[in-house]
Amino acid sequence: MQASSTEKDQIIDDARKAAAKAHEETLIASGKTDELKAFYEEQLATTTAELTATAKTAKDALTSRDRGDVMGKVMGLVHDDHKWNSEAMLSNMLEIGYNDQQQLTTSFKHNGEVVANNVDEFKSWAGEQDSFKKILKGVDSSGADTTQSRSGSATNGNDTQTKLAQRLRAQGL
Repeated sequence: MQASSTEKDQIIDDARKAAAKAHEETLIASGKTDELKAFYEEQLATTTAELTATAKTAKDALTSRDRGDVMGKVMGLVHDDHKWNSEAMLSNMLEIGYNDQQQLTTSFKHNGEVVANNVDEFKSWAGEQDSFKKILKGVDSSGADTTQSRSGSATNGNDTQTKLAQRLRAQGL
């Protein structure tokens, strides 16, 4: 039966640790304190580098997940007709970070200035900006064929049949 990749990695790691332990014992037995000190420093540096890399990988994964969650909420505000050309701009505005308690902090920047610290604040701010009104659901009729009275759910006429009827009426048919 073949060992899995994880098992092989574990065997290699165990062999490396055994070799390091044997080397350490040899240095101790021979009284080579300078070499032993250098050996310990090397071990510490290696362990620190491995742990730092693991922590960075975990932080990057967490940041990616949180960025995706926030972007999903923001893109939910954008009318379907404008999602394709809005995602990059909105992604560039979004900054994800963590405070001292490792809690998520979110900020949206426009022209270098923080304009919102969460999705609700962004929605409020964007609803007041002419350039954003055109792409948001239910804010302005000039860009997304929506108005505040026609936004949101199927109960407000946001299903396929109702949209088709609205387009036909708009064309005078």
